[in-house]
Amino acid sequence: MSRRSANRLTGRAQQRSAARTWCRAVAATLVTLFTAIIVSIIVIDPFQQYHLSTRFTPRFYSLHHRFINPGLAKHADYDTIATGSSIVENTRDEWVEHYCGGKAVNLAMPAMSAYEQGLLLQTALRSRPVKRVLMTLDFNSLAGGVREHQSVAGALPTYLFDRNPFNDLPYVLSWDVLEKAWRVLRGDRSERFTTDPKAPWYWADQRHFDRVSAVRNLDPDNLNKAYAQPSRSLDGMAASFDANLLPLLRAHPETHFDLIWPPYSILVWADFVQRGQLEVSLAFKRLVFEQTRALANVSVVDFQPVAEITHDLDLYADLYHYAPQINETIVRVTCAGGERVSAGTLDEGIETLRRQALAADPRRIVAEALDAGAARALGGGAAPAVRPGAAR
Repeated sequence: MSRRSANRLTGRAQQRSAARTWCRAVAATLVTLFTAIIVSIIVIDPFQQYHLSTRFTPRFYSLHHRFINPGLAKHADYDTIATGSSIVENTRDEWVEHYCGGKAVNLAMPAMSAYEQGLLLQTALRSRPVKRVLMTLDFNSLAGGVREHQSVAGALPTYLFDRNPFNDLPYVLSWDVLEKAWRVLRGDRSERFTTDPKAPWYWADQRHFDRVSAVRNLDPDNLNKAYAQPSRSLDGMAASFDANLLPLLRAHPETHFDLIWPPYSILVWADFVQRGQLEVSLAFKRLVFEQTRALANVSVVDFQPVAEITHDLDLYADLYHYAPQINETIVRVTCAGGERVSAGTLDEGIETLRRQALAADPRRIVAEALDAGAARALGGGAAPAVRPGAAR
């Protein structure tokens, strides 16, 4: 072999050695970087997936219920759960603790589907013994498929709901989570969040509860125009209930479940009439009772025929969302055993709702609400709107 060829081979070997050294250095740097990121996220843990926030003030981001609630279900100190859609968000833990006893956690999520509700309750029930679950039922949560998830609610990180830490890479390597961790570390409060672990999702202090707010932007001839809620079928709702919720009720006889029908405003029932959804809704209420009546650990609690609430639009911010004093009333009455449905009261409650819904005149209700608001404005009188702070 010539000296030139030998030098060429030696040069190539040196290049390969240098390349290997560079690759090892890059790999080591990346491993160190990713390890530092993972450790930082686990230590700061902005969504409380591995521990509750103790080193830093907890942050409950209004758009990240689905990332935070699994951590609360696993790590919070509780034996009683309040769960449901956004109408449950204004339920404060201290109310549940006062009226029901024990320690409480609020696991509400906006636009929660029955699939998500079941998934979250499974996570909670796997983590500890649970004495009681106050489970609000929404008709719309049972619309769609058995594994329904509304895209408007954002991503559903199912990997956070299980007990397998090895599938959490999307969390510990998330740029969004890393950014949140950095903001927590810096004390950056530029984002919107709450910090009260006893009312993590409370938003009532950001809204007005009065009759004008309740009917604002409503078309009385098409009440669903502003909401675009989907149509529902009895078979579809029954399938979702049977797949997502009923198995939990049967599998946990040690836990008492209060299935709560929430007091939507009377205009919701007028909307059901307009859309041909009244009878399917009433039929589903009957089905839920019949499916659970033999379960000693289940009570069905119905606030929907209570006209003192549902007809008083000064208690609402819109068609669905009622003032926090109603959330407190629901907890108080439920834990005292009130408004429970029995075989003897089922028909009466359903018939009362049917009469109320068919008698409701949306044009008259909306017009009267707006006229009352205008009269108050002209007279300089204060509307009897609920002051959320007073209900705390």
